[in-house]
Amino acid sequence: MARAKFQQTIKRWTQIPTSYAEVQVEANLMTVMWEELEVGFHKSVLHPAIGSGLIADWLLYQDLDRPPILVVEDKKRIPELADVPDADFVEKCEKHCLYKEAVGDFSGSPGNNGIRQYLDSSKVKPDRLASYGLVFNGDFFQLWRRVDGLVLPMTPIQRMTAETIPTLMGQLQYILTSPKRALITSIWNRKGGVSKTTNTVNLGATLAVQGKRVLLIDADEQNDLTRGVGLVPDALEGWFEESVDMLQKNDFDAAKSLVSKALHRRMFPLSSVPASNYSFHVLSIPELSIKEFRRTNDISNPDKIKVFKRLVNLVAGGFDYIFIDTSPAYEVFTSCILYAADTVLIPVDYGKKSLYHGVDIYKFLRDVRAKRAEHDKLYLGPWNLGLLFSNCPPDAGAVLNGLMSDELAGHKFTGRQCQTRIQTYAQTKVAEFKCAPVVCWQASPVTQLYRNLANELFLKYNSINE
Repeated sequence: MARAKFQQTIKRWTQIPTSYAEVQVEANLMTVMWEELEVGFHKSVLHPAIGSGLIADWLLYQDLDRPPILVVEDKKRIPELADVPDADFVEKCEKHCLYKEAVGDFSGSPGNNGIRQYLDSSKVKPDRLASYGLVFNGDFFQLWRRVDGLVLPMTPIQRMTAETIPTLMGQLQYILTSPKRALITSIWNRKGGVSKTTNTVNLGATLAVQGKRVLLIDADEQNDLTRGVGLVPDALEGWFEESVDMLQKNDFDAAKSLVSKALHRRMFPLSSVPASNYSFHVLSIPELSIKEFRRTNDISNPDKIKVFKRLVNLVAGGFDYIFIDTSPAYEVFTSCILYAADTVLIPVDYGKKSLYHGVDIYKFLRDVRAKRAEHDKLYLGPWNLGLLFSNCPPDAGAVLNGLMSDELAGHKFTGRQCQTRIQTYAQTKVAEFKCAPVVCWQASPVTQLYRNLANELFLKYNSINE
């Protein structure tokens, strides 16, 4: 059915030569694509000015009174990419200047702007700021996604062929017609005691204060997150097992209803605004439910991964951010979380063991993405948000900081490190005893650190791709 639906695009694509100028790609291929996606000519704007010195190739709208859905950076078609064997295509694209220019990270072209710049909330006018981006040349095809200031790939680099066009067009159709869903982040390190739970609660609460809809999922069998915010882990006993059973039977409505009942809303005030009421939601998976899900042989491991992803997606449309407090142990339940997550934040402390595990996880996520890409093209992940140094001693000094740098160099680590470092403060422990996020105390220095972290990772421009 999908193949028949996009026959005009397939026919036109087979007619264009492998050497084709950018303006010809736009006029003779992309206009056909928009027509088959039922994007009227008045909702597709060619070469719009979107910010100071920024002119995109296309903006696509669903509602002209609202910001665009999709911004496009297209390039010419060249034999060098069109004729490369399938097995080498992605690697060739990643290294080729044409793809790099389309993405916006080619230093050899001064003043070049690509999809990263066109999704940059600090450069683009709010009424021209799209939620998704497409880089395209008639051979390579990749979707990007923006969540507030965070910009990340939404699909792998894909090759356009007569066989893949229905899938690629289906991806475009999805983003043009489907509601936006939450960014799903796992907070994980195989080393315990690195403030994984503390960071989950306080980063989530900080975003909630900024008006974001936040869900915290307690997926660590210790259930410290749930207790830490004053809730009872097994308040709705059996909800997880019943939801899994419903999802296996494709009874999505009943499962969504049950999961929604398991959500707990946690209110919290700010010290600077006594009458204020902010909130986030908590979804607690009880210890026994996690152990049984991990142990059962009634569901294969691949099916466990699928059903957990479906469960998270049931509620993802109702939130802006979902953070999953993930157990240190790497087993099937952790795999389920990594296959559902868009991003991973890796807390580490000033210790050799946590750095070892943090760096190992950072590298390991590449393998997870590669395996996910074999089956799921949309919402590819998880991508690295970086190492987050937590429990940092305020008096670390040059010697300890030097040892940390040497340790990372010894691991040949050149990946992302959060600029914000969460230091230890007594207020964090006070908040823990009061079962409240530390951000309730707005004047606390650690509250400012979490504000800085939320801005660095999510609210201000931050493009990730590793």
